[in-house]
Amino acid sequence: MVTRLVDLLVRAAVRRWPAELRAELAREWAAELHELARTGRRWTMLRFAASLATSRAATPLVDRSAVSGRLWRTAGVLLLAPPACIAVIVVAAVVMNLAYGWLSYGVLWATAAQLPIWSMVAAGLGVLLALVVTRAARRTVRVGALPTALGVALPIAATLAVVLGWFASRAESGVAEMAPGLLLWLALLVPALWAAGALARRERTRTAWLVGLLGALVAADAAVVLTVVSTIPATATFTELPPDSVDRISAPLWLFTCWTDWSFGLPRPTEWERFLITDQVLVEPMFYLAATPYAVAYAIAVARPARATASAGQPAPVSA
Repeated sequence: MVTRLVDLLVRAAVRRWPAELRAELAREWAAELHELARTGRRWTMLRFAASLATSRAATPLVDRSAVSGRLWRTAGVLLLAPPACIAVIVVAAVVMNLAYGWLSYGVLWATAAQLPIWSMVAAGLGVLLALVVTRAARRTVRVGALPTALGVALPIAATLAVVLGWFASRAESGVAEMAPGLLLWLALLVPALWAAGALARRERTRTAWLVGLLGALVAADAAVVLTVVSTIPATATFTELPPDSVDRISAPLWLFTCWTDWSFGLPRPTEWERFLITDQVLVEPMFYLAATPYAVAYAIAVARPARATASAGQPAPVSA
């Protein structure tokens, strides 16, 4: 009876320590308990095991060089990923132009295929970027779900600010119209990543992915809707054929219209409305598509509990 209780207390004590220390601590405690059991001091064994289970886990010694390395890796991943998304958009656009040039010689639907090709290539490269980021996230600093979400969003905001500033310095049109939608996307992306990280911390990984991706999708859709609503009127202000207006009834589809140039068989948005939408909101949806996979993947990868080694979770048996 005493042996079983001691074993239960030791298991509870081991789980209170970081995963990388559990195996070594379990071996040390098992050796001490074995010596106590050999000399017949069962009540001492019980007191020792109880003290391990109830005492506060000490702060382990930290290798400063290892911590510094993790900090640099974290900064590198979070700061380089947003510019990588910009590169993804550019590469995908180049692929789209090459594909269009090849298709235009043989098929009539070459123009209609431009946006789907751009979207598919951007999504594929975005997933590859997410895989790289997920691999790197295993050796980055692990913090809470909210700091992680902010750590992902702030470098994206800084990158977008630099890009928009560069466009403004070149007197490019439409910079002011892009900013509100991008800000709304970032504002809604943070709680989505926060929720995904919180769920991943509880080891509900599938739900975390579902919540993170759906939340990011809602954020992107809302950003596109805001940009269209603030720049394109709902009704034409004067007689024109066709009118430069977009009916708001199709608002939930505008993000997918930007990705596919398609109305999914519905009467709205019309072909002219699709042209107006994609003419006004062209690059931002592609950036959302490229950035979402890595943002959600990083938030989940960092939040998931570190896995112990096979022997770490099971202390060595205590001899009676």
